[in-house]
Amino acid sequence: MPSHHLSPLDKPLPPQPWGFLATNNFWSRALLTPIAIIFWAGAAVFFTCSNFFALVWWQQALGLMVFFSVWGGLVERWSRKYLARRRTLLFAGHSAALDAAPAEARAAPRGPRDLLDEAPRELVPSREARSEWPIVPTAEFWDYAFERLFGRAAGVANLAFDLAVILALSYPTWTPTIVVTLVMVVLSIWFGVWQRRLLLQFEAGARPGLALAESSGSRGVPEGPGRPSATSSP
Repeated sequence: MPSHHLSPLDKPLPPQPWGFLATNNFWSRALLTPIAIIFWAGAAVFFTCSNFFALVWWQQALGLMVFFSVWGGLVERWSRKYLARRRTLLFAGHSAALDAAPAEARAAPRGPRDLLDEAPRELVPSREARSEWPIVPTAEFWDYAFERLFGRAAGVANLAFDLAVILALSYPTWTPTIVVTLVMVVLSIWFGVWQRRLLLQFEAGARPGLALAESSGSRGVPEGPGRPSATSSP
């Protein structure tokens, strides 16, 4: 199983459906950022219009799904472009700072520990006990769980689940709301336990490789065929 399904690492977000629809992977992070202010400003206009036209509960539910997919997708598309442009500028500034560094610092030999620290984070587990194990599943793992449970029909099952949740929450009595809330709590606990178990297995499988890399770094880089010794003279 790919590690990015287990924990939210520095991985690229999946592409937007049709190029402009919203994704849960983006909004699970963006709802707690200033980006959400733009979304809720549009949501205020939507709820005002729904009350003005006196839409019934199921029309409001379907309209909210369409609104989130379209308006949330447009905000997400603009935000992705802005963040990508900002990331490019930051990388350009970092590269300029490296070019301006002294030549002696750039030419200094790097040890095996430096190479280990520069390896991708999903291939190098933390040396300390993980404290970010999720109590509830991440958005990536939620998609993975639906893929494991429903196979190729995961997209249809996810859409049907979202539709059932929004219809139950919009129903004018409290009983469907309470039922769907309990279902969401049970699913979140189940998927969270599933994800923590896979995280433990992933950490246990990756820890021996890290121990071997650290022991090799403490002894020095072994001399392979065709690699001259560091103490050998030309």
